[in-house]
Amino acid sequence: MKKLLTLSIFIILSFSSSNAKINESDKEKLIKCLGLYAAHSFLTQDKLSLAKIEHSLGGKKFLTMYLLENGMSEDEVNKKMVEITDEIYGQPFDEKGSKNCDVYVYNLIPGSKEKIDVLGSNQY
Repeated sequence: MKKLLTLSIFIILSFSSSNAKINESDKEKLIKCLGLYAAHSFLTQDKLSLAKIEHSLGGKKFLTMYLLENGMSEDEVNKKMVEITDEIYGQPFDEKGSKNCDVYVYNLIPGSKEKIDVLGSNQY
């Protein structure tokens, strides 16, 4: 009986940790990156290359889906994305900020680079 109880607890802990929601610090950083990607996706080709616009669109779509899948409501994601985008909109492309977001997202979420690339390349 003791072995069964120990095995049950181990299985429950294994599944609950693999399905854990993202922590607040990571969520806030991801939301800032989402807003940055969204703002950059509005830039025109005379201000930004098509490849970077596509990358921004892919990042926006990926992070939106990721945040929704990890416990945020659609209303919350959209509201926070708009708040950040409004702060950045109209400013020139932020190369350093974009690279920092890429590195952060790629390190935090396995397979994110490939998914962003695929989502971005399917935009046009």
